[in-house]
Amino acid sequence: MTYVNRILIVDDEKPISTLLAQTFEQEGFHVSNADNGIDCMNKMSSFQPHVVVMDIMMPKLDGVDTTRLIRRNQSYGNTIIVALSAKADEETRQKMKDAGANLFMRKPFVIAKLVERVGRMLEARSKTIRED
Repeated sequence: MTYVNRILIVDDEKPISTLLAQTFEQEGFHVSNADNGIDCMNKMSSFQPHVVVMDIMMPKLDGVDTTRLIRRNQSYGNTIIVALSAKADEETRQKMKDAGANLFMRKPFVIAKLVERVGRMLEARSKTIRED
């Protein structure tokens, strides 16, 4: 049986979420999309993603608060959270880090670099889980 990583793309900008979904599907990921933080939280338990790619500035529930909510649930302790934002000042980076993001990337970003970094984090996480 082949193990397939699940990734949840959370972004209110449809062109970005579509591009990310297509790219990660081509890399062999099972992909789901959410338009905002509330939609993300509704999908977390049913989809159980290994990775969440999170936009910061979204309507209804932003990426910082959504990341905090994910981190409060012990079931998602191993979930990798990658923050994406056009707002890349130090305060925003620090807020996402404090909320529990594993990685922060500024928009616009190089998609190949995002895929590579996600792959490396998943590899490191799987080694850590096997060693426990």
